Amino acid sequence: MNSSQPPIAHPFRRGLRAAALLAAAALFAAPGAAEAGGPARSLSVAWSARAEAGPPTPEARAQRSALELLPGWTTEGGARIAGLTIRLDPGWKTYWRVPGDAGIPPDFDWSGSENVASVAVLWPRPVAFDLFGMTTLGYKHEVTLPLQATPVDPARPMVLRLSLAYGVCADICMPEMAEVALHLAPGEEGGRAPIERALATLPEAAAVSGASLADCRLQGEGDDRRLEASLRLPSPPRGPLHAIVEAPAPMWFEPGELSPDGSALRLSARLDPASGAAWLDRSALRVTVLGADRAVTFEGCGG
Repeated sequence: MNSSQPPIAHPFRRGLRAAALLAAAALFAAPGAAEAGGPARSLSVAWSARAEAGPPTPEARAQRSALELLPGWTTEGGARIAGLTIRLDPGWKTYWRVPGDAGIPPDFDWSGSENVASVAVLWPRPVAFDLFGMTTLGYKHEVTLPLQATPVDPARPMVLRLSLAYGVCADICMPEMAEVALHLAPGEEGGRAPIERALATLPEAAAVSGASLADCRLQGEGDDRRLEASLRLPSPPRGPLHAIVEAPAPMWFEPGELSPDGSALRLSARLDPASGAAWLDRSALRVTVLGADRAVTFEGCGG
């Protein structure tokens, strides 16, 4: 089964990596953990205890959040539009597929699913947060992620089975893990309203508003290489604007900067030095411009 995920690997920003690892150790370092083998063994025991509690159900509770799989509906083409709702405890938030300056991107594992050829996660527009002077992207309170699941055989039931590792943040960032599973019979429906609300907040395709991204080039050398591009937004989202650049691994771009350039905007995004000297495939770039009310996504770069 294929799991359709963002085309890049998102590392921790260096400034948060140590803090995140320390938080992970604190999460699992219960009294006696050192004598029992430390955080790694505690994590193994936690998963074993969950497995012994019975098979995954459509709802699961983690330490600071809860998950629920929603059945959704079947499209005319035979695909299933389902949903994953993440409910966060008061004061906590979780991350978009690109966490921003710092954070923990979610990791979806659908490998236990049955009669499922692929699952695509669709991402509602995130909110920009300030975390110790850094901008992070994600959701607070509750978010429903629409899922597009393609069956191997549309005449047979599907079983969506998800193991999700994700981060949540308040004053500190902590890892969460949960497993959920849902049996989907052909024609079965449910949970339509929250899925439809989430679909209505997906970033719009650039072509819908006549926006364009052109003249993409990697400039500079050594540790100071940048993607430079010209971006036209006839109807820009309400500010402040954030630019997020995604590219195939191992390339990873820091959050982009936007500046006026005549009737257009100039996009500049620094390539993380750890990306190496990879060749830039402009057709594989994805740029999202996020505002307070809308987001616009550019797939590929012309010019």
